[in-house]
Amino acid sequence: MYKFLIVLMFVLAPACFGLGSTGLPSEITNIQFQNVTQTSVDVVWTTVHPSTSQVLLSRDTNLYETYQLYPATADPSLVTSHRVTVNQLVPYNASTGDGQYYVYVASVSASGQMSTAPGPYNSNTGANPSISMRTLPTNLTGSPNTLVYTSGPTTAYTGHDTYFAVQPVLVSGPVGHLYIQNTGGYNNSTDGLVKQNSTPVSTVGVHYSCKQYNPTGADSADQWQDYTSKLGFCWMGNNYKFHSVRLRVPASATPGSYTVTLTLTSNGQKVLVTYPFKVVKTPTSVASVPKTTTAIPGLATWQTQMDTLGRKWCTYRDSYDAAGNFEGFGWEQDAWFYDGGRVFQQIDDYTANVLNQPNHAYWQHCSQAVLDPYAYYLVARNGAMGGWRIFPYGMTMNYWRTHNVTMMNAVNDLATVGTWSAVTGYVDPGYMREMSYISNAWMANTQLGYPVSPLLQRNIDMLLGMMIMTAEGTGSVGAEVHPFMVGLAAETLSRWYSFSVAAGNPDYRVVPVLKAALDTLWATNWQPQSGWMNYNRFTQPVSTVDASLLNNLNSQGYAWLWYMTGDDTERQHAYDLFSNAFHPAGYFYVSGKEFSQEFEFSFDTVRLLQNNGVSYTDQASNAFQGYWPVTTPPQPTNVNCNPTCTAGTIGSNQATLTWTTYVLASSQVVYGTTTAYGKQTALSDTSGVLSHAVTLTGLLSKTTYHFRAWSVDVAGNTSQTPDLTFTTQ
Repeated sequence: MYKFLIVLMFVLAPACFGLGSTGLPSEITNIQFQNVTQTSVDVVWTTVHPSTSQVLLSRDTNLYETYQLYPATADPSLVTSHRVTVNQLVPYNASTGDGQYYVYVASVSASGQMSTAPGPYNSNTGANPSISMRTLPTNLTGSPNTLVYTSGPTTAYTGHDTYFAVQPVLVSGPVGHLYIQNTGGYNNSTDGLVKQNSTPVSTVGVHYSCKQYNPTGADSADQWQDYTSKLGFCWMGNNYKFHSVRLRVPASATPGSYTVTLTLTSNGQKVLVTYPFKVVKTPTSVASVPKTTTAIPGLATWQTQMDTLGRKWCTYRDSYDAAGNFEGFGWEQDAWFYDGGRVFQQIDDYTANVLNQPNHAYWQHCSQAVLDPYAYYLVARNGAMGGWRIFPYGMTMNYWRTHNVTMMNAVNDLATVGTWSAVTGYVDPGYMREMSYISNAWMANTQLGYPVSPLLQRNIDMLLGMMIMTAEGTGSVGAEVHPFMVGLAAETLSRWYSFSVAAGNPDYRVVPVLKAALDTLWATNWQPQSGWMNYNRFTQPVSTVDASLLNNLNSQGYAWLWYMTGDDTERQHAYDLFSNAFHPAGYFYVSGKEFSQEFEFSFDTVRLLQNNGVSYTDQASNAFQGYWPVTTPPQPTNVNCNPTCTAGTIGSNQATLTWTTYVLASSQVVYGTTTAYGKQTALSDTSGVLSHAVTLTGLLSKTTYHFRAWSVDVAGNTSQTPDLTFTTQ
């Protein structure tokens, strides 16, 4: 390992870089990175007033979701010259992006005033400013030096698997594979030595896994095998991703303290990794006390805003569809984000069955406007969606209601051939969202009649482990308890509990694990003075309206705990979140993403608080209502001239225009030298295609043409692109 003492990567003057701060004016200056190595860095800054020191570190610019704190609790020393050592980093690798970090600093004065830099958070774009920092790359010519970091839950339940993370880090030396010492034979759960109170035990199996894509879930596919040495190994490369170690704890295991020691070897260097854990007995039932329902505070406001915002975003979705737009993510105000199809179907049921205000045709239309393009898009692309774009329940509910087979096929594609369908999961809180979503897809797919995914149990065990990490505070160095991730995982795990009950094998771990995690979340993140969860203590939006919109991502978890146990403290937490999750009267400046987040889980929150445990996502809540035709325009996308044209498609006297649609549709182009167009091509592809190409001939050279691409699907729904242009050569 080679180190440069006082290697100054960046000397940052906020004034020069336009990096402001929050809190006291001009309080933080001269942020620097010193003593940069492959695995650590000193973050240095100065303050005007004596204050505490803490560094926030993220793996991407989105500090809003995944970050770590160094130290976990701010150094209470009041100083003006600050230095925090950030460690357990990985070397920089340009090809993978490993070793690229983003830094934010915070100091609190003696008066309690917090200042942070850079800043402030931009609530309009959802962006958090941060400072780029890179570690040194691996010294490939040095002596072999491999480090191993570990993280994970330290509590294991009898009769279940528990996972912890192992992260190999090549500091120096040539790249070499990582070998796992199999003490009892390759891939038979003997990859480590387990002791209880210093006495070796053979009852707990240890299995090392470094293949993230394993469709069958078979142990034999979790490692590569070196047939000469008869050992398992992992392709090291120069990639510092988390591997996982499975602890198979039998039902007969004796509760108490344990350790597991792994022997790993790379380039002849032997690394011993010891991980402590404790075994506890799995409960055999859920302890519950009699429950008495009471009026839900804020229910009338929730009902009014559900209707008002629902209509607003249904109208927007219609206009978006008519304009030929489909993919809109992040803060782009698209109502299908966060399963808007599920939201609209829940509005349909609630307004008809609870409020006695049936408007089925309208709300079903709103749902279809969201679900049609999503489902058909998925089927056309074999379920290819990023993990944070997987929303299966709206389509599942719609299939039960309408028997639209495309909805069922889309869920099946997500669960069996989609991008995340073969991922074995990660013991990393940064992936709680993706693991929750694909677990939902696997469960929904089984609800539709398909076999259970062999990877579902793995993901559930890992999710439960990460919730234990939340409760224990044992995430990666100082990992922040994050309401967003915890809320998504809590909803998935409550659905899992129902799934396990239906399968005849109730997973009684879920209640105590969720209670411990959600109680920790409440103790660390609830802001009683403002009525919302603190999603980021340093870069929280100033507007309580924006912050409170996310309350209902967590209210369902507390409501479920009350429903399961009768614990009125948990119900009060649900009440506090739910009753503060609204806009002021007349304030409806909210994106479609926020609308869907606000209402996706809150319908189940209401049911649970009324002592009704049947989820809106269950088949019992979605009776067949009759076949419903596809009425959403086929939406041309991926136009080759939008806004600039793909090279080679435009000549001096002709132009080839291409686009795609999510359903089979015809092809036609209107065009001309003005927006009046005046010319059109012959209608082609009348049987319907997904990829469209139309060539225009007889054009004038060096002339700008306006055009729209048109498509009509087999049901007669017509769509067109916005006005676009190209210029001939």
